[in-house]
Amino acid sequence: MNMKKGLIFFLAWGLTASLTLSAYAEEKGQFAPFTDGVTVVSVWVIAVLCVCALLFAAIWVLELRIKRMKVEQIADKTIDAETGMGNLQFFNDRFKNTMGEVSRNFYYIAYIVLDISYLRSYYKESPFEDMLQYTASVLSEKTDAGEFSARISENGFALTFFAKSDEAASQKICEVMDTLNGLGNIKKKTGKLVYHAAVYHLDKADKNGEILLFNLRKNCNKILGTDKQIVYCDTHSMNLVREEKEIADRLLKGLQNDEFKMYLQFIVDNRTKQIVSAELLSRWENSEKGLLGPGDYIADMEAVGLISDHDFRMFELACRQLESWRGTEYGSIMLSCNFTRITLSEEDFIDRIVAISDNYQFDKSMLGIEITEDSIERDMDVARQNVMRCKELGFSVYLDDLGSGYTTLANLCDYPIDVVKLDRSILLKTEVPKGKELFAGIVALAHSLNIKVVCEGVETEEQNALVSASNCDFIQGWYYTKALPSEECEAFIAQYRSA
Repeated sequence: MNMKKGLIFFLAWGLTASLTLSAYAEEKGQFAPFTDGVTVVSVWVIAVLCVCALLFAAIWVLELRIKRMKVEQIADKTIDAETGMGNLQFFNDRFKNTMGEVSRNFYYIAYIVLDISYLRSYYKESPFEDMLQYTASVLSEKTDAGEFSARISENGFALTFFAKSDEAASQKICEVMDTLNGLGNIKKKTGKLVYHAAVYHLDKADKNGEILLFNLRKNCNKILGTDKQIVYCDTHSMNLVREEKEIADRLLKGLQNDEFKMYLQFIVDNRTKQIVSAELLSRWENSEKGLLGPGDYIADMEAVGLISDHDFRMFELACRQLESWRGTEYGSIMLSCNFTRITLSEEDFIDRIVAISDNYQFDKSMLGIEITEDSIERDMDVARQNVMRCKELGFSVYLDDLGSGYTTLANLCDYPIDVVKLDRSILLKTEVPKGKELFAGIVALAHSLNIKVVCEGVETEEQNALVSASNCDFIQGWYYTKALPSEECEAFIAQYRSA
């Protein structure tokens, strides 16, 4: 019931009730007139009307409070509590409701990222909250009438602004970014940037703001850690990111449907030739393309930000396998599980490791954290600390593919390594005398650091004979076994032991 209808209802009811009571009272002759012609009937009328007025006022106040609470709740849902800026919902609402097809062509979107990893490495004790407030104040100051800005994610911000030309847009976003990166003279002192941005000129066909932000974020991530402050995106680059989004959707669906399976490649002791451990490898049982190896999807997972989910999924499968083998004839076999350096660099790495492993009963010394050979290491200090914590928790630490790509001898000092795995390329070089000396020298160096050595990629009789005659501790390769699906492993172990 709205206010007007409520007022009419209560007044009519009060007047009708008063007149009815008055007529009844006078008819019965129950009331005598008061002095000055004021009757008890008049008092009844006034009293009833006052009660109606009070009831109406109470309802009116209550309805105002309800409306105010609804407005506040809506406002709370669109405001970021830490900065006071609008949030993603605010951005989506403004993008949808304030820009028509005609005016949209005059707007630009900038996705601005605060590089948290570099910020923490520079300041040690990260002033993240202060940086958020600083970012909010700068963007608020640079947002003109008809424009809007918002905090989109933990370290991502959006600025939608008006410009008559690409030159004018470039001038504005450069001014914004120069102001942001001018804080504390970080850029001047270190030559590195804390803020990066991706900018896109809106088209009439661009009607989904959230998809645009996703595409801009992906383009912006490509310049993180570089000296490039701004990347300007065109339709082609945005379409490439849309393709990445489709890839990400397929990969995410595969993870959600448990299509990534655990395969094991066993490792033998060089002296006894008995199976002592196995490397856990991932395979994608894709419903459209069949069985896919890591080379078909790991790079895509890194590109779209799903590699950590994949790594932890494989880690959980390793924990589950070790629990199932505990106390059985397979209980002496160790497993090693691969982690990219991207995953190792994440702040919540240890929290996730502990949360997963605590759900299973097994000896943590039987599980190795294997650091893979990849180029991207977001924060080496964080990665090193995470690996140290893994050691403290009882896990072993493996270094994969020494001698290949980005895995260098310096990593033997950077991380508390228990086992190093020699890349197959080192083995292939043993066909010449210097290669054999290199192989023997690396093994001797590792042993001098109290690190054991696995030789990977042993496939032929000649290679097995050479490695068997060396001081290498363990052997891995197709000569002994290919990677096997988990359901075939126990039968293989039994067959191998009985041979």
